Amino acid sequence: MSKPILLLSLFLAAPLFGCSSDSVPQVVLGDLITPTPPPPPPPAADDVSGNWFLRIADNQVNCDLGEIIDAKALVITQDANDITVLTSTGDVFAGTVNGDIVEWTGDADERGGTTTLTSLSLTASAGTASGNAAWTWTDGTDSCNGTMAITASQDWSVTDGGQNSRPGIADALVFTDGVAFVAGTVSQVTDDDYFSFVLATDATVQVELSHFDPLNNDLALEILDENLNQVAFSDSVDGFEKVEVQLLAGVTYTIGMRPVSAPGSTSYLLSVDVN
Repeated sequence: MSKPILLLSLFLAAPLFGCSSDSVPQVVLGDLITPTPPPPPPPAADDVSGNWFLRIADNQVNCDLGEIIDAKALVITQDANDITVLTSTGDVFAGTVNGDIVEWTGDADERGGTTTLTSLSLTASAGTASGNAAWTWTDGTDSCNGTMAITASQDWSVTDGGQNSRPGIADALVFTDGVAFVAGTVSQVTDDDYFSFVLATDATVQVELSHFDPLNNDLALEILDENLNQVAFSDSVDGFEKVEVQLLAGVTYTIGMRPVSAPGSTSYLLSVDVN
């Protein structure tokens, strides 16, 4: 019974006889591992810095409000592919630019609750942009959600606000698709800027004013009727004013920005939408 065991032992050992170490392939562990290549760099970012003016078709059907047209003025600062977005209500968002694709997300206080911008993507080209966004809103008890279709421009027939007009002698606002914008500068305490408009139908008018140096020159926002009676007013301490008021058709209204602090120079952006 010992011989079969010996033969089996010789059979198992046979492959080792007559083979030098040089004839056995040497496998190095590193040869089996392919290094993961580094991710490609992001596409070169288009320059999207500066003032932007947005017309937003805001679908609020799930909030029982239908579609609302919003006008927003933005200031974008850019560092390579990173951007910071400051809105005309003082909200700040962080985002990126990859090639011609501009994206940002974030939260904003709105109507007694919090609106979360879950996605926003715009395709920018030569000072214009368009795209879509999605959002949710909640006040801790109620909630809803919606989408936005956005068109934007860095030169949206923006009225020059540096002409030192006054109530009764005001430049006409230029509306396009229900929105109007003004970019101006107030240089001294007596430098008031006023703009007039007439509605074709009764409507809700929302006006936002952002001025970026309230310590140097604080601006107040007001709306006057044709008899120069004040129908809306805002003067906050943070440099961002907002009024919303129901106005009548056929009446000449005037929107005014007037300094309320010591003389100085400050730029401002004004956005107006009609619903």
